[in-house]
Amino acid sequence: MKKLDEIMELMADEMQDFQNGLLQMKKMTDELNMRSIPISTEVMEKQLKFFFQQQQEKEALAAERLQSIDHKLKNAYILPKNLGMIFGSLLIVIISLIGYLSFEVIALKDKEIEEKLNRSYNIYLQENPEQKKAYESWLAVWL
Repeated sequence: MKKLDEIMELMADEMQDFQNGLLQMKKMTDELNMRSIPISTEVMEKQLKFFFQQQQEKEALAAERLQSIDHKLKNAYILPKNLGMIFGSLLIVIISLIGYLSFEVIALKDKEIEEKLNRSYNIYLQENPEQKKAYESWLAVWL
């Protein structure tokens, strides 16, 4: 029973403290509602001017950055200059090599054709000695 009485006293004390806290909060709320904070247009205008000034500074900075990026993009190269020069040089060398080799192939074919003709003439002249004598006499007249 003693413990029950002690618990009841503690609860009564706690309830009293809680009620005091509520009353104090009500007083503070009433005081806050009674106070009025006058907002003048001058303060608002100053705040707006300051805000607009900051916005303009940020926009100017962003525009400057965009302009520098745009300038860099206009002057940028897809490939480095040195790589372009190397590629151009290699292209010229390859075209020259192809031209040279094609002329060599044509000359080689002409040489082969000439050799075949000479062989066939020699074979013909060996098979026909009368024609060889006529050819030699014709050459002697013209030379």
